[in-house]
Amino acid sequence: MPLPSAPASMTTSLLSAPSFGKPNVKAGFFKTATEADGTPVAAIAAVQEFGAVVRGREGHSIVIPPRPFLRQTVATRRTAWVRLLAQALKTSLRTPGRAGDARHALQTLVQRLSTPTQALTTVGKAMQTDITQTIHQTHTPPNAPATIRHKRFDKPLLETGTLQNSVTFQVEA
Repeated sequence: MPLPSAPASMTTSLLSAPSFGKPNVKAGFFKTATEADGTPVAAIAAVQEFGAVVRGREGHSIVIPPRPFLRQTVATRRTAWVRLLAQALKTSLRTPGRAGDARHALQTLVQRLSTPTQALTTVGKAMQTDITQTIHQTHTPPNAPATIRHKRFDKPLLETGTLQNSVTFQVEA
């Protein structure tokens, strides 16, 4: 069954505005993730996130209700991600001091400030885990009876495991 047109990627960023050239981290579904038949996982995620009406094999309309797992995760975890980033940056700035070598310590500090990759990676892993957990914990709205017959179980957002296993993150530093 063809899906409505959807973006090649569907992600959330820790920053609220485009960060042209600035370090950032994004998590979600990137255009490289596809189903075995080539369907972009981001398209499937968008349909699940926002809902859709698709045409069934016999030509009838099928209503897929929204299951906003990505927006829900962002709403509940964003503050924790920001705190985690602050803590990870603070930790990365702690340099083991060597007596009499203030210049080396300062150079190390400047280098760590200019490349926050490790701190962003820490947050990206947390974002990935949180999104995956939300997918796993989503139980409403329940699947339609026809979907349950097809899948042979009633677990929204899970059929092949591709959606859950395709959540990833990217750090741009």
